[in-house]
Amino acid sequence: MGENAFDAVVIGSGLGGLTAAALLAKSGRKVCVIERNHSVGGAASAFKKGALTIEPSLHQTVDPRDPTDVKHAILSHLGLLDEIEWVPVRPFYSVRGGLVGDVFDMPVGLDAAHHALSSRFPKSRGGSAQFFGAISEVFDAVTRLREADEGRSVKNLLGALLTSRRLARDWRASAADMLNRFFGDDEAAKTAIGATVGYYSDNADRLAWPFFAIAQAGFHKSGGVFAKGGSRVLSMKLAKVVSRAGGSVLLGREAVGVDLAADGRPAAVRHVDSRTGQDTARVETRRIFANCAPHVLAHMLPAVAATKFAAAYEAAPLSLSLFSAHFGLSRKPAEIGLDRYSISVQPDWAIHWSDLTESAILLARDPGPRMPQYGITNYGAIDSGLDDAGPTLVTVVGVDRLDNWLDLPPEVDKARRERWLDAFQAAMDRDYPGFAAAVTERMFLSARSMANFMNTPGGAVYGFAPLPFERSILAGAPRSPRTPLPGIYLASSFAMTGGFAGAMKAGADAARMAARDGNGR
Repeated sequence: MGENAFDAVVIGSGLGGLTAAALLAKSGRKVCVIERNHSVGGAASAFKKGALTIEPSLHQTVDPRDPTDVKHAILSHLGLLDEIEWVPVRPFYSVRGGLVGDVFDMPVGLDAAHHALSSRFPKSRGGSAQFFGAISEVFDAVTRLREADEGRSVKNLLGALLTSRRLARDWRASAADMLNRFFGDDEAAKTAIGATVGYYSDNADRLAWPFFAIAQAGFHKSGGVFAKGGSRVLSMKLAKVVSRAGGSVLLGREAVGVDLAADGRPAAVRHVDSRTGQDTARVETRRIFANCAPHVLAHMLPAVAATKFAAAYEAAPLSLSLFSAHFGLSRKPAEIGLDRYSISVQPDWAIHWSDLTESAILLARDPGPRMPQYGITNYGAIDSGLDDAGPTLVTVVGVDRLDNWLDLPPEVDKARRERWLDAFQAAMDRDYPGFAAAVTERMFLSARSMANFMNTPGGAVYGFAPLPFERSILAGAPRSPRTPLPGIYLASSFAMTGGFAGAMKAGADAARMAARDGNGR
Protein backbone atom coordinates (compact mmCIF):
# COMPACT_ATOMS: atom_id res chain seq x y z
CA MET A 1 0.00 0.00 0.00
CA GLY A 2 1.44 3.38 -1.03
CA GLU A 3 2.18 6.25 1.30
CA ASN A 4 -1.03 8.05 0.30
CA ALA A 5 -3.24 4.95 0.27
CA PHE A 6 -5.27 3.96 3.32
CA ASP A 7 -7.67 1.20 4.33
CA ALA A 8 -9.98 3.89 5.70
CA VAL A 9 -10.26 7.67 5.70
CA VAL A 10 -12.22 9.40 8.47
CA ILE A 11 -13.50 12.89 7.68
CA GLY A 12 -13.64 14.82 10.94
CA SER A 13 -12.17 14.12 14.35
CA GLY A 14 -15.20 14.31 16.65
CA LEU A 15 -15.74 11.46 19.09
CA GLY A 16 -17.61 9.28 16.59
CA GLY A 17 -14.92 9.63 13.96
CA LEU A 18 -12.06 9.13 16.41
CA THR A 19 -13.77 6.05 17.86
CA ALA A 20 -14.14 4.49 14.41
CA ALA A 21 -10.56 5.44 13.53
CA ALA A 22 -9.11 4.03 16.76
CA LEU A 23 -11.01 0.73 16.47
CA LEU A 24 -9.99 0.33 12.84
CA ALA A 25 -6.36 1.12 13.65
CA LYS A 26 -6.45 -1.31 16.58
CA SER A 27 -7.63 -4.05 14.19
CA GLY A 28 -4.62 -3.48 11.93
CA ARG A 29 -6.10 -1.12 9.35
CA LYS A 30 -4.10 1.82 8.03
CA VAL A 31 -6.23 4.87 8.87
CA CYS A 32 -6.11 8.55 7.95
CA VAL A 33 -8.13 11.17 9.89
CA ILE A 34 -8.67 14.51 8.15
CA GLU A 35 -9.60 17.41 10.46
CA ARG A 36 -10.20 20.99 9.35
CA ASN A 37 -9.40 22.46 12.77
CA HIS A 38 -5.94 22.55 14.30
CA SER A 39 -6.85 20.29 17.20
CA VAL A 40 -8.74 17.01 17.44
CA GLY A 41 -12.11 16.41 19.05
CA GLY A 42 -14.52 18.83 17.42
CA ALA A 43 -16.81 19.88 20.26
CA ALA A 44 -14.98 17.41 22.51
CA SER A 45 -12.01 19.71 22.92
CA ALA A 46 -11.10 22.92 24.77
CA PHE A 47 -10.21 26.49 23.94
CA LYS A 48 -9.02 29.63 25.71
CA LYS A 49 -10.72 32.97 26.35
CA GLY A 50 -7.97 35.05 27.87
CA ALA A 51 -6.83 33.12 30.93
CA LEU A 52 -9.99 30.99 31.01
CA THR A 53 -10.00 27.40 29.75
CA ILE A 54 -13.44 26.59 28.31
CA GLU A 55 -14.90 23.09 28.07
CA PRO A 56 -17.48 23.36 25.26
CA SER A 57 -19.23 20.00 25.53
CA LEU A 58 -18.65 17.76 28.53
CA HIS A 59 -20.75 18.35 31.63
CA GLN A 60 -21.08 14.73 32.61
CA THR A 61 -21.39 11.33 30.97
CA VAL A 62 -22.54 7.95 32.24
CA ASP A 63 -19.68 6.24 34.05
CA PRO A 64 -17.95 4.05 31.44
CA ARG A 65 -16.51 1.80 34.17
CA ASP A 66 -19.96 0.20 34.39
CA PRO A 67 -20.03 -2.73 31.90
CA THR A 68 -23.61 -1.85 30.91
CA ASP A 69 -22.53 1.53 29.53
CA VAL A 70 -21.91 1.46 25.77
CA LYS A 71 -18.58 3.24 26.18
CA HIS A 72 -17.20 0.51 28.46
CA ALA A 73 -16.50 -2.13 25.81
CA ILE A 74 -15.05 0.44 23.40
CA LEU A 75 -12.64 2.02 25.87
CA SER A 76 -11.68 -1.34 27.39
CA HIS A 77 -10.86 -2.78 23.97
CA LEU A 78 -8.72 0.24 23.16
CA GLY A 79 -6.94 0.08 26.53
CA LEU A 80 -8.10 3.58 27.46
CA LEU A 81 -10.63 2.94 30.22
CA ASP A 82 -8.09 3.12 33.04
CA GLU A 83 -5.92 5.77 31.40
CA ILE A 84 -8.51 8.46 32.17
CA GLU A 85 -9.43 9.66 35.65
CA TRP A 86 -13.22 9.64 35.91
CA VAL A 87 -14.40 12.21 38.46
CA PRO A 88 -17.78 11.30 40.05
CA VAL A 89 -20.58 13.86 39.78
CA ARG A 90 -23.07 13.90 42.65
CA PRO A 91 -25.99 14.45 42.76
CA PHE A 92 -27.17 13.58 39.25
CA TYR A 93 -28.57 17.12 38.97
CA SER A 94 -30.37 19.80 40.99
CA VAL A 95 -33.45 21.88 40.11
CA ARG A 96 -34.66 25.15 41.55
CA GLY A 97 -37.12 27.95 40.82
CA GLY A 98 -40.40 28.15 38.98
CA LEU A 99 -42.81 25.29 39.64
CA VAL A 100 -40.22 23.41 41.73
CA GLY A 101 -39.42 26.22 44.17
CA ASP A 102 -36.55 25.57 46.54
CA VAL A 103 -33.65 23.43 45.40
CA PHE A 104 -34.43 19.78 44.74
CA ASP A 105 -31.47 17.42 44.45
CA MET A 106 -31.95 14.36 42.25
CA PRO A 107 -29.62 11.69 43.63
CA VAL A 108 -27.94 8.90 41.70
CA GLY A 109 -29.58 5.48 42.08
CA LEU A 110 -33.09 4.38 41.17
CA ASP A 111 -34.20 3.70 44.75
CA ALA A 112 -32.62 6.87 46.12
CA ALA A 113 -34.15 8.94 43.33
CA HIS A 114 -37.63 7.47 43.92
CA HIS A 115 -37.35 8.17 47.64
CA ALA A 116 -36.23 11.77 47.07
CA LEU A 117 -38.89 12.52 44.46
CA SER A 118 -41.78 10.94 46.35
CA SER A 119 -40.72 12.68 49.56
CA ARG A 120 -40.65 16.08 47.89
CA PHE A 121 -43.77 15.47 45.78
CA PRO A 122 -45.89 13.00 47.82
CA LYS A 123 -48.88 13.46 45.51
CA SER A 124 -46.94 11.54 42.88
CA ARG A 125 -45.47 8.76 45.00
CA GLY A 126 -47.16 6.10 42.88
CA GLY A 127 -46.22 7.77 39.62
CA SER A 128 -42.63 8.05 40.80
CA ALA A 129 -42.45 4.31 41.42
CA GLN A 130 -43.90 3.62 37.98
CA PHE A 131 -41.49 6.02 36.28
CA PHE A 132 -38.32 4.61 37.79
CA GLY A 133 -39.54 1.06 37.25
CA ALA A 134 -40.27 1.86 33.61
CA ILE A 135 -36.91 3.45 32.79
CA SER A 136 -35.13 0.53 34.44
CA GLU A 137 -37.05 -1.98 32.34
CA VAL A 138 -36.43 -0.03 29.14
CA PHE A 139 -32.72 0.21 29.89
CA ASP A 140 -32.42 -3.51 30.61
CA ALA A 141 -34.38 -4.43 27.48
CA VAL A 142 -32.28 -2.21 25.21
CA THR A 143 -29.09 -3.58 26.78
CA ARG A 144 -30.20 -7.14 25.97
CA LEU A 145 -31.10 -6.16 22.41
CA ARG A 146 -27.77 -4.40 21.90
CA GLU A 147 -25.77 -7.36 23.21
CA ALA A 148 -27.72 -9.76 21.00
CA ASP A 149 -27.15 -7.57 17.95
CA GLU A 150 -23.42 -7.15 18.62
CA GLY A 151 -23.10 -10.90 19.14
CA ARG A 152 -24.94 -11.56 15.86
CA SER A 153 -27.23 -14.00 17.66
CA VAL A 154 -30.67 -14.29 16.09
CA LYS A 155 -31.78 -16.56 18.94
CA ASN A 156 -30.75 -14.05 21.59
CA LEU A 157 -32.26 -11.20 19.59
CA LEU A 158 -35.63 -12.96 19.41
CA GLY A 159 -35.39 -13.80 23.10
CA ALA A 160 -34.64 -10.18 23.97
CA LEU A 161 -37.62 -9.02 21.91
CA LEU A 162 -39.94 -11.47 23.66
CA THR A 163 -38.88 -10.19 27.08
CA SER A 164 -39.17 -6.52 26.09
CA ARG A 165 -42.93 -6.12 26.24
CA ARG A 166 -42.93 -2.76 28.04
CA LEU A 167 -40.40 -1.36 25.59
CA ALA A 168 -42.42 -2.64 22.63
CA ARG A 169 -45.67 -1.25 24.03
CA ASP A 170 -44.31 2.24 24.56
CA TRP A 171 -41.82 2.24 21.67
CA ARG A 172 -43.58 5.03 19.79
CA ALA A 173 -44.40 7.17 22.83
CA SER A 174 -42.86 10.56 23.54
CA ALA A 175 -41.27 11.64 26.81
CA ALA A 176 -44.25 13.96 27.34
CA ASP A 177 -46.72 11.08 26.83
CA MET A 178 -45.07 9.01 29.54
CA LEU A 179 -44.47 11.77 32.08
CA ASN A 180 -48.11 12.83 31.72
CA ARG A 181 -49.14 9.21 32.23
CA PHE A 182 -47.05 8.81 35.38
CA PHE A 183 -47.47 12.25 36.97
CA GLY A 184 -50.79 13.56 35.65
CA ASP A 185 -51.35 17.18 36.69
CA ASP A 186 -48.45 17.33 39.15
CA GLU A 187 -46.60 20.01 37.20
CA ALA A 188 -43.87 20.44 39.80
CA ALA A 189 -42.97 16.72 39.77
CA LYS A 190 -42.92 16.69 35.96
CA THR A 191 -40.65 19.72 35.97
CA ALA A 192 -38.27 18.06 38.42
CA ILE A 193 -38.11 14.88 36.36
CA GLY A 194 -38.17 16.69 33.02
CA ALA A 195 -35.43 19.15 33.92
CA THR A 196 -33.00 17.12 31.79
CA VAL A 197 -35.23 17.06 28.70
CA GLY A 198 -33.44 20.23 27.59
CA TYR A 199 -30.24 18.20 27.24
CA TYR A 200 -31.80 16.40 24.27
CA SER A 201 -34.74 18.35 22.88
CA ASP A 202 -36.53 21.68 23.18
CA ASN A 203 -39.91 19.93 23.29
CA ALA A 204 -40.76 16.79 25.28
CA ASP A 205 -43.52 16.00 22.76
CA ARG A 206 -40.75 15.62 20.17
CA LEU A 207 -38.45 13.43 22.26
CA ALA A 208 -38.63 9.64 21.88
CA TRP A 209 -39.49 8.01 25.19
CA PRO A 210 -37.02 5.10 24.80
CA PHE A 211 -34.19 7.58 24.20
CA PHE A 212 -35.06 9.63 27.29
CA ALA A 213 -35.62 6.53 29.43
CA ILE A 214 -32.28 4.95 28.48
CA ALA A 215 -30.38 8.16 29.15
CA GLN A 216 -31.98 8.71 32.57
CA ALA A 217 -31.64 5.09 33.65
CA GLY A 218 -28.00 5.03 32.59
CA PHE A 219 -27.14 7.92 34.90
CA HIS A 220 -29.13 6.46 37.78
CA LYS A 221 -27.68 2.97 37.43
CA SER A 222 -24.05 3.94 36.80
CA GLY A 223 -23.71 7.52 38.00
CA GLY A 224 -22.33 10.46 36.08
CA VAL A 225 -18.64 11.29 35.72
CA PHE A 226 -16.41 14.00 34.27
CA ALA A 227 -13.21 13.07 32.45
CA LYS A 228 -10.55 14.91 34.44
CA GLY A 229 -8.93 17.45 32.17
CA GLY A 230 -12.06 17.65 30.03
CA SER A 231 -13.31 16.01 26.87
CA ARG A 232 -10.06 16.91 25.09
CA VAL A 233 -8.30 14.21 27.13
CA LEU A 234 -10.53 11.51 25.66
CA SER A 235 -10.19 12.90 22.13
CA MET A 236 -6.39 13.07 22.34
CA LYS A 237 -6.10 9.53 23.64
CA LEU A 238 -8.29 8.19 20.84
CA ALA A 239 -6.16 10.05 18.29
CA LYS A 240 -2.99 8.59 19.81
CA VAL A 241 -4.31 5.06 19.24
CA VAL A 242 -4.43 5.92 15.54
CA SER A 243 -0.97 7.49 15.35
CA ARG A 244 0.69 4.76 17.43
CA ALA A 245 -0.72 2.16 15.04
CA GLY A 246 0.96 3.91 12.12
CA GLY A 247 -2.03 5.93 10.97
CA SER A 248 -2.15 9.63 10.13
CA VAL A 249 -4.06 12.46 11.82
CA LEU A 250 -3.98 15.48 9.51
CA LEU A 251 -4.87 18.75 11.27
CA GLY A 252 -5.71 21.99 9.52
CA ARG A 253 -6.81 20.06 6.44
CA GLU A 254 -10.33 20.32 5.06
CA ALA A 255 -11.83 17.52 2.98
CA VAL A 256 -13.35 19.08 -0.14
CA GLY A 257 -14.01 16.23 -2.54
CA VAL A 258 -14.65 12.51 -2.78
CA ASP A 259 -13.69 10.63 -5.93
CA LEU A 260 -15.65 7.48 -6.73
CA ALA A 261 -14.42 4.47 -8.69
CA ALA A 262 -16.32 2.87 -11.57
CA ASP A 263 -18.05 0.48 -9.15
CA GLY A 264 -19.49 3.42 -7.17
CA ARG A 265 -17.24 2.88 -4.17
CA PRO A 266 -14.78 5.49 -2.86
CA ALA A 267 -11.49 5.88 -4.66
CA ALA A 268 -9.97 8.91 -2.91
CA VAL A 269 -10.55 11.97 -0.73
CA ARG A 270 -9.20 15.38 -1.74
CA HIS A 271 -8.27 17.89 0.94
CA VAL A 272 -6.82 21.40 1.18
CA ASP A 273 -5.26 23.73 3.72
CA SER A 274 -8.28 24.86 5.77
CA ARG A 275 -6.99 28.41 6.17
CA THR A 276 -5.94 29.16 2.61
CA GLY A 277 -7.97 26.69 0.55
CA GLN A 278 -4.76 25.91 -1.28
CA ASP A 279 -2.28 23.01 -1.38
CA THR A 280 -4.64 20.33 -2.68
CA ALA A 281 -3.69 16.77 -1.75
CA ARG A 282 -5.29 13.38 -2.41
CA VAL A 283 -5.44 10.22 -0.30
CA GLU A 284 -6.61 6.94 -1.78
CA THR A 285 -9.10 4.74 0.05
CA ARG A 286 -11.97 2.33 -0.51
CA ARG A 287 -13.71 3.19 2.77
CA ILE A 288 -14.86 6.55 4.09
CA PHE A 289 -16.20 7.22 7.57
CA ALA A 290 -18.01 10.56 7.73
CA ASN A 291 -17.73 12.21 11.10
CA CYS A 292 -18.98 15.36 9.40
CA ALA A 293 -22.71 15.92 8.91
CA PRO A 294 -24.17 14.03 5.93
CA HIS A 295 -25.23 17.42 4.54
CA VAL A 296 -21.55 18.43 4.45
CA LEU A 297 -20.40 15.16 2.88
CA ALA A 298 -23.03 15.45 0.14
CA HIS A 299 -21.30 18.56 -1.20
CA MET A 300 -18.06 16.59 -1.61
CA LEU A 301 -19.61 13.91 -3.84
CA PRO A 302 -20.02 13.82 -7.63
CA ALA A 303 -23.41 15.19 -8.71
CA VAL A 304 -25.33 11.94 -9.29
CA ALA A 305 -24.04 10.29 -6.13
CA ALA A 306 -24.64 13.49 -4.14
CA THR A 307 -28.32 13.53 -5.15
CA LYS A 308 -28.81 9.90 -4.12
CA PHE A 309 -26.93 10.41 -0.85
CA ALA A 310 -28.67 13.67 0.14
CA ALA A 311 -32.14 12.23 -0.55
CA ALA A 312 -31.71 9.80 2.33
CA TYR A 313 -31.30 12.60 4.88
CA GLU A 314 -32.96 15.75 3.55
CA ALA A 315 -36.31 15.10 5.28
CA ALA A 316 -34.87 14.22 8.69
CA PRO A 317 -35.38 17.07 11.20
CA LEU A 318 -32.26 18.31 12.95
CA SER A 319 -31.66 18.22 16.68
CA LEU A 320 -31.71 21.23 18.93
CA SER A 321 -28.91 23.72 19.17
CA LEU A 322 -27.61 25.40 22.29
CA PHE A 323 -26.38 28.68 23.67
CA SER A 324 -23.68 28.76 26.30
CA ALA A 325 -22.48 31.64 28.45
CA HIS A 326 -19.05 30.95 29.93
CA PHE A 327 -17.80 32.85 32.97
CA GLY A 328 -14.36 32.77 34.55
CA LEU A 329 -14.44 33.51 38.29
CA SER A 330 -11.57 34.80 40.40
CA ARG A 331 -13.14 33.22 43.50
CA LYS A 332 -14.18 29.70 44.32
CA PRO A 333 -17.90 29.47 43.47
CA ALA A 334 -18.65 27.88 46.86
CA GLU A 335 -17.54 31.11 48.54
CA ILE A 336 -20.57 32.89 47.03
CA GLY A 337 -23.01 30.03 47.70
CA LEU A 338 -22.68 28.19 44.37
CA ASP A 339 -21.88 24.77 45.77
CA ARG A 340 -23.64 22.36 43.42
CA TYR A 341 -22.24 21.08 40.14
CA SER A 342 -25.28 20.81 37.82
CA ILE A 343 -28.34 22.98 38.41
CA SER A 344 -31.40 23.45 36.22
CA VAL A 345 -32.97 26.88 36.77
CA GLN A 346 -36.69 27.06 36.05
CA PRO A 347 -38.37 30.33 34.98
CA ASP A 348 -41.13 31.84 37.10
CA TRP A 349 -43.33 32.51 34.06
CA ALA A 350 -43.92 28.78 33.37
CA ILE A 351 -47.37 27.78 34.69
CA HIS A 352 -47.21 24.30 33.18
CA TRP A 353 -44.25 22.06 32.49
CA SER A 354 -45.07 22.22 28.77
CA ASP A 355 -44.62 26.01 28.80
CA LEU A 356 -40.87 25.50 28.93
CA THR A 357 -40.84 24.86 25.18
CA GLU A 358 -41.04 28.65 24.76
CA SER A 359 -37.49 28.98 26.09
CA ALA A 360 -35.97 28.20 22.69
CA ILE A 361 -37.42 31.29 21.01
CA LEU A 362 -36.45 33.84 23.65
CA LEU A 363 -32.94 34.25 22.23
CA ALA A 364 -34.48 35.69 19.05
CA ARG A 365 -34.56 39.07 20.73
CA ASP A 366 -32.81 41.05 23.41
CA PRO A 367 -33.25 39.92 27.05
CA GLY A 368 -36.54 40.96 28.58
CA PRO A 369 -38.55 40.12 31.70
CA ARG A 370 -38.73 36.46 30.64
CA MET A 371 -35.50 34.54 31.04
CA PRO A 372 -35.31 31.06 29.48
CA GLN A 373 -34.90 27.82 31.34
CA TYR A 374 -31.16 27.26 31.71
CA GLY A 375 -28.65 24.98 33.32
CA ILE A 376 -25.59 25.88 35.36
CA THR A 377 -22.45 23.76 35.29
CA ASN A 378 -20.07 24.72 38.07
CA TYR A 379 -16.70 23.16 37.29
CA GLY A 380 -15.42 24.47 40.61
CA ALA A 381 -17.57 21.92 42.44
CA ILE A 382 -15.42 19.01 41.22
CA ASP A 383 -11.76 18.31 40.60
CA SER A 384 -12.17 19.08 36.89
CA GLY A 385 -8.48 19.44 36.04
CA LEU A 386 -9.33 22.03 33.38
CA ASP A 387 -6.87 24.69 34.53
CA ASP A 388 -5.97 24.93 38.21
CA ALA A 389 -3.99 28.15 37.65
CA GLY A 390 -6.68 30.11 35.79
CA PRO A 391 -10.16 31.38 36.64
CA THR A 392 -12.80 28.83 37.63
CA LEU A 393 -15.21 28.01 34.81
CA VAL A 394 -18.96 28.34 35.37
CA THR A 395 -21.13 27.73 32.31
CA VAL A 396 -24.77 28.68 31.74
CA VAL A 397 -26.37 26.67 28.94
CA GLY A 398 -29.79 26.32 27.33
CA VAL A 399 -31.64 25.55 24.12
CA ASP A 400 -31.30 27.83 21.13
CA ARG A 401 -32.17 27.89 17.43
CA LEU A 402 -30.14 29.08 14.49
CA ASP A 403 -33.20 31.01 13.27
CA ASN A 404 -32.77 33.26 16.32
CA TRP A 405 -29.52 34.59 14.88
CA LEU A 406 -29.82 34.30 11.12
CA ASP A 407 -29.27 37.37 8.94
CA LEU A 408 -27.98 39.51 11.81
CA PRO A 409 -25.15 41.85 10.78
CA PRO A 410 -21.96 41.09 12.74
CA GLU A 411 -22.23 44.19 14.94
CA VAL A 412 -25.88 43.44 15.83
CA ASP A 413 -25.04 39.80 16.56
CA LYS A 414 -22.17 40.81 18.84
CA ALA A 415 -24.27 43.41 20.68
CA ARG A 416 -27.09 40.94 21.34
CA ARG A 417 -24.66 38.32 22.64
CA GLU A 418 -23.19 40.92 25.00
CA ARG A 419 -26.65 41.82 26.30
CA TRP A 420 -27.44 38.17 26.97
CA LEU A 421 -24.13 37.85 28.79
CA ASP A 422 -25.15 40.84 30.92
CA ALA A 423 -28.55 39.28 31.59
CA PHE A 424 -27.19 35.92 32.70
CA GLN A 425 -24.46 37.54 34.75
CA ALA A 426 -27.08 39.67 36.52
CA ALA A 427 -29.32 36.63 37.11
CA MET A 428 -26.42 34.69 38.59
CA ASP A 429 -25.52 37.65 40.79
CA ARG A 430 -29.07 37.87 42.15
CA ASP A 431 -28.98 34.21 43.10
CA TYR A 432 -25.33 34.18 44.19
CA PRO A 433 -24.35 37.66 45.40
CA GLY A 434 -20.75 38.41 44.55
CA PHE A 435 -20.84 36.45 41.28
CA ALA A 436 -20.63 39.52 39.01
CA ALA A 437 -17.72 41.01 40.95
CA ALA A 438 -15.80 37.74 40.61
CA VAL A 439 -16.12 37.53 36.81
CA THR A 440 -12.79 38.12 35.05
CA GLU A 441 -13.52 36.50 31.67
CA ARG A 442 -16.73 35.78 29.82
CA MET A 443 -17.92 34.56 26.42
CA PHE A 444 -21.32 33.88 24.83
CA LEU A 445 -21.77 31.23 22.14
CA SER A 446 -25.07 31.10 20.25
CA ALA A 447 -26.60 28.54 17.91
CA ARG A 448 -24.85 30.46 15.15
CA SER A 449 -21.54 29.95 16.94
CA MET A 450 -22.30 26.23 17.20
CA ALA A 451 -23.03 26.03 13.47
CA ASN A 452 -19.74 27.72 12.62
CA PHE A 453 -17.63 25.81 15.12
CA MET A 454 -19.06 22.34 14.55
CA ASN A 455 -19.84 22.80 10.82
CA THR A 456 -23.31 21.32 11.31
CA PRO A 457 -26.53 22.47 9.63
CA GLY A 458 -28.77 24.46 11.92
CA GLY A 459 -26.13 24.37 14.62
CA ALA A 460 -27.44 20.89 15.51
CA VAL A 461 -25.44 19.51 18.42
CA TYR A 462 -26.92 15.99 18.48
CA GLY A 463 -27.26 15.17 14.80
CA PHE A 464 -30.84 14.43 13.84
CA ALA A 465 -33.64 15.13 16.30
CA PRO A 466 -34.50 12.15 18.56
CA LEU A 467 -38.16 12.23 17.52
CA PRO A 468 -40.70 9.63 18.67
CA PHE A 469 -40.36 6.54 16.51
CA GLU A 470 -42.83 6.03 13.68
CA ARG A 471 -42.04 2.37 12.98
CA SER A 472 -42.54 -0.59 15.30
CA ILE A 473 -39.77 -2.00 17.45
CA LEU A 474 -39.41 -4.87 14.95
CA ALA A 475 -38.05 -2.35 12.43
CA GLY A 476 -35.23 -1.51 14.84
CA ALA A 477 -33.61 1.86 15.47
CA PRO A 478 -34.52 4.54 12.90
CA ARG A 479 -30.92 5.48 12.07
CA SER A 480 -27.79 3.59 11.10
CA PRO A 481 -24.17 4.22 10.07
CA ARG A 482 -25.01 2.64 6.71
CA THR A 483 -25.55 5.10 3.85
CA PRO A 484 -26.97 4.70 0.32
CA LEU A 485 -23.44 4.59 -1.10
CA PRO A 486 -21.29 1.46 -0.71
CA GLY A 487 -18.12 1.94 1.28
CA ILE A 488 -19.31 5.16 2.93
CA TYR A 489 -20.47 5.12 6.57
CA LEU A 490 -21.65 7.73 9.06
CA ALA A 491 -19.54 7.84 12.22
CA SER A 492 -21.24 10.57 14.22
CA SER A 493 -24.37 11.43 16.16
CA PHE A 494 -26.17 11.63 12.81
CA ALA A 495 -26.03 7.82 12.74
CA MET A 496 -27.24 7.29 16.29
CA THR A 497 -28.14 9.72 19.06
CA GLY A 498 -26.37 12.62 20.67
CA GLY A 499 -24.01 12.80 23.58
CA PHE A 500 -20.74 11.00 24.16
CA ALA A 501 -22.34 7.56 24.31
CA GLY A 502 -24.34 8.05 21.11
CA ALA A 503 -21.41 9.44 19.13
CA MET A 504 -18.98 6.75 20.27
CA LYS A 505 -21.48 3.96 19.66
CA ALA A 506 -22.07 5.31 16.15
CA GLY A 507 -18.33 5.18 15.47
CA ALA A 508 -18.04 1.67 16.87
CA ASP A 509 -21.07 0.46 14.91
CA ALA A 510 -19.69 1.98 11.71
CA ALA A 511 -16.35 0.19 12.16
CA ARG A 512 -18.12 -3.08 12.96
CA MET A 513 -20.47 -2.72 9.99
CA ALA A 514 -17.58 -2.10 7.60
CA ALA A 515 -15.81 -5.21 8.90
CA ARG A 516 -18.94 -7.29 8.31
CA ASP A 517 -19.32 -5.88 4.82
CA GLY A 518 -15.78 -6.94 4.03
CA ASN A 519 -15.03 -3.82 2.01
CA GLY A 520 -11.44 -3.32 0.98
CA ARG A 521 -8.73 -4.94 3.01
